Amino acid sequence: MKSKAVVLVRVILLCALAAINSEEWPGFSPLVTKESRRTLTLTESGGITAVDVHVGCRGSYHLQFISMEPGSLFLPVLLHTDMLFYVHTGRGTVTYIGEDETDEIDVVRGDVYRLQQGTAFYVRSHPDPTREKLRVHAIFDKTDIEDPLGFSVSAYSNLSDMVRGFDEKVLQSGFGVSEETIRGLKWVPTPPSIVPTTRGNETEKPNWKEGIVEAVLGVGGPTDVMNKKTTKTKTYNFFEAKPDVANRNGWSTAVTREDLRALEGSNLAPFMVNLSRGSMMGPHWNPRATEIAVVIQGQGMVQMVCPSDPSGKVDDDIACRNTKFKVEEGDAFVVPRFHPMTQVSYNNDTFVFVGFSSTAGNNHPQFLAGRSSVLQALDRDVVAASFNAPNASTIEGLLASQGESIILACTSCAEELERTMEEDIERRKREEEEAKKREAAATKREEEEVK
Repeated sequence: MKSKAVVLVRVILLCALAAINSEEWPGFSPLVTKESRRTLTLTESGGITAVDVHVGCRGSYHLQFISMEPGSLFLPVLLHTDMLFYVHTGRGTVTYIGEDETDEIDVVRGDVYRLQQGTAFYVRSHPDPTREKLRVHAIFDKTDIEDPLGFSVSAYSNLSDMVRGFDEKVLQSGFGVSEETIRGLKWVPTPPSIVPTTRGNETEKPNWKEGIVEAVLGVGGPTDVMNKKTTKTKTYNFFEAKPDVANRNGWSTAVTREDLRALEGSNLAPFMVNLSRGSMMGPHWNPRATEIAVVIQGQGMVQMVCPSDPSGKVDDDIACRNTKFKVEEGDAFVVPRFHPMTQVSYNNDTFVFVGFSSTAGNNHPQFLAGRSSVLQALDRDVVAASFNAPNASTIEGLLASQGESIILACTSCAEELERTMEEDIERRKREEEEAKKREAAATKREEEEVK
């Protein structure tokens, strides 16, 4: 309990320091490109890449991209924090051991599910005649990982390593097996995270010696406290469900606890947005959620607006700035809560992204345009005064013009945003070069005065 308090105090102090300095959390960047991923595992059977994203004082998240060849096995691990995952391609079976039972989930493209902290699980990719890989995008909340001794804690640990860490005598007595069996397991090299399944029958369990792994997982053995009942549970599939919003410009779906019981108790919820060519997710913000999204198809532009200071004060040193950036398949992007945003597709391509929103409660996105605009609820004279408009009729026309509410047509908007983004980059480069020249000239004058 004391360690938790220490960690909490550190976070509060760091957040306060960032606020005093008018800075965002160190290391925050809204765009995380596919090239930024680091490789954790790479074998002939599959690979795992990962990237960390920071969301100000509101948290830090770990993303993993797991790719498994058909007929391969992701070896058993123990989760240190909740894992919310999306199946991008392929088919497989996730087997996990909860508190009361062993569950199996058959997963296909479009499925999402959550595994809780403390769960042990493994994954099998199904054989496929087209050799389609099982690709899984997973997110882990790093702030939920306890670190009482100050050590670096990963999202999960290998169960085999946990067993091998004990002395031989302890393992021999604990499992009730021979000394030779323990030595045969303890002193062999640790396999990679993803390995081929058993040859001959791909659907059978691996031939683990003496059933030790089954005993560790609590299945398949006549123990006095670890007998489990195997059940089948169900995922949520984006492509089989009815979208929350759908029109000619695209569709959007956000998964809630009512849609997927496994989300109960979680502060993460999945969503998917599919924008047709030349379309836009209308400008909006999330009052209670930060969005972490991964582009799974096409490309698009994202614009994010920094919440302004009501006093009208402008400080060039403030790290939070209005920004726009281009994203492509495999890229991740982050939008903190209260930051108005929009996502826009190009005229020649669709733009699809799946995401995970970190919520502090029920989140209802607030839109700025269309029938669902928050401006519609305000008195027209008040809105006119806010925009310093000459009269309320100007605002009346502004609010009445857009019939759509959420997903809108926006022909050539992405192209225009990219053009202005490139102009902004060039302008900043020129300003930086001019600033360097002025600094060099000032330094030179100072040196001449000293002489």
